[in-house]
Amino acid sequence: MSSGTAIILSSLELIGAHSVVAPADSGSIEKGMFTLNSMLQLWLSQDIDLGIVPLQAPGDELGEPLDARQAIIDNLSVALGPNFDNGDNVVSQTLRNNANRGFTSIENLYQIVTIPNKVISSTLPRGAGNNRGSLNNPFAGSGATIDSSNA
Repeated sequence: MSSGTAIILSSLELIGAHSVVAPADSGSIEKGMFTLNSMLQLWLSQDIDLGIVPLQAPGDELGEPLDARQAIIDNLSVALGPNFDNGDNVVSQTLRNNANRGFTSIENLYQIVTIPNKVISSTLPRGAGNNRGSLNNPFAGSGATIDSSNA
């Protein structure tokens, strides 16, 4: 887990907007925080839940999973690139590829999945003690599902 500032500065460093010689100003860090929160909210609206609470201040703890840290940094760098001097020129193709690969990995690992109810075969016997439906038809109805109401 990292602070929001560490993630933002790492992202700015990848696009040349932060270094030891020329540190990022507070406006760039605030812009990074806003963009990071927006990006994570977009992912959440796409059912990708990393369990991260939006940052209130740049120095707050982000609480990201360690396996998602670099992908977050790469994607934030790509999102922040157009805000700086050269626009798209500061974001290399390698960085774009890493960001895409990282996002795909996060999507595969953290996407919320809803498991559908199992559809019962109409040739499956209803079972002992089942008093639902007609006594003349001992088999499950067509399209019946297994869920908590049938248990």
